[in-house]
Amino acid sequence: METKEQPTVEKKKIASDKCVVTGKGEWYFPLSDIYETPDNFTILIDMPGVGTDNISIDLRDNELVINGEVSQEAYTDEKVVYNEYNIGHYHRHFVISDAINRDKIEAKISDGVLSLVLPKAEHVKPRKIEVKTE
Repeated sequence: METKEQPTVEKKKIASDKCVVTGKGEWYFPLSDIYETPDNFTILIDMPGVGTDNISIDLRDNELVINGEVSQEAYTDEKVVYNEYNIGHYHRHFVISDAINRDKIEAKISDGVLSLVLPKAEHVKPRKIEVKTE
């Protein structure tokens, strides 16, 4: 019986000191997952509490830069008794290659998870080669 080899998944801890701080407040390096299909890469980033108005995604040369911000809701008539939910800024950046079709990158946020779809360029997608007879 033939056994199918399971793909290996690398878990890597990235130090938060790779984050460039450009403002005041707490900065967070949100966790992310990257998946690959024959047609694209998908990056999922945890960004709870961040709305679409508070996210910026920039592509600078070969670097995809993601920033988000969570601000504390103001309670004018109440004092905070206990607080576990942190507020602050999120920052992640990824270096991407020419294997990505930069014009077709898409992003959406749902339930606190930012989803980025990075389509592969045509020259790196798998393709069938037709065999001809002479």
